[in-house]
Amino acid sequence: MLLAFFMYLAFRNVNFHELFEILKTTNYLYVFLGMSIGVFGGSAVRAVRWGVLMEPVKKDIPFSSLFATTIIGYMMNNLFPRSGEVVRPYMLGKRENISRASAFATIIVERIIDTVMFLLMFGIALIYFKNKITNAIPSIGSAVIILSAAIFILLAWILFMMIKPGQSLRLVKFFTRFLPQKLHEKVDNIFTSLLHGFEVLKKPSLFLRIAIYSVLLWAAYLISTYIPFYSFNILTSGEGTNLLKGLWDANLLLVLINVAMFIPSPAATGPYHYICKVTLVNMFMVTEPAALGYGTATHAMSFLLFLIAGIFYFFKYNYKLSDIKQQSAAV
Repeated sequence: MLLAFFMYLAFRNVNFHELFEILKTTNYLYVFLGMSIGVFGGSAVRAVRWGVLMEPVKKDIPFSSLFATTIIGYMMNNLFPRSGEVVRPYMLGKRENISRASAFATIIVERIIDTVMFLLMFGIALIYFKNKITNAIPSIGSAVIILSAAIFILLAWILFMMIKPGQSLRLVKFFTRFLPQKLHEKVDNIFTSLLHGFEVLKKPSLFLRIAIYSVLLWAAYLISTYIPFYSFNILTSGEGTNLLKGLWDANLLLVLINVAMFIPSPAATGPYHYICKVTLVNMFMVTEPAALGYGTATHAMSFLLFLIAGIFYFFKYNYKLSDIKQQSAAV
């Protein structure tokens, strides 16, 4: 339902003749290059970072195992939303003889780190593009300021949780005591588990490495978003256009695409296309056919690369389809 709804929003009133003409004449080299950096470069950095997160559980996990299970996890996410978060630790646990519960705990921490990075870049993008956003949607000016402030307050709270877990837990319990008993206990237990997951981040050497890999991961996705602009000749030419400005523009698009990833549609199909269209058309005055051409081509290329690589590693390491179905059913 969500897929159909957002696809309708994305493609309604579009000139399909112009869109097909753009897709037919596009030089897909830049699309392939950009998406390859995102799929393989991003997955490689994510795999290395996952290995760092896994060090308290098991050191020196082979990169090949981490990379393969990361790729398969993304393939599964594209086919069945959120299934990859369950399948990935299951496969790594099975291959490396690791507690699957411990591996799954690192996935939760990984998602928190990704959320922190997303919120940081979202806040920066909102501030940097405040005038452009306000011009596109005049009534949203004050909301941008409030949202930016809220994001940085949330980041400060997460940092406080990491540095002062005991104090943050007491603060949470002070407010949850007003809730019904069952809900109060549930929230406290979830928060306690979350704090346990942050333990790995309290080690200075691990924290620094994780922070560096998180920045590199965002950089890989940023470059992946920017390079396909050249295939469609958008935001890469004209007065005042340069590499730095292009990367800033790509950062806004990447931040908003990440919002689309929160919507439970297979491979974010629909929300991804709609966000690409709205952002490129309303914020950067790109034509609708070009904006949808970019969204369609990059989405399809990313999906195909993950699918091909995922199937390759699936058979290379002799995983069974029955195992995948069993774990996916648990989502």
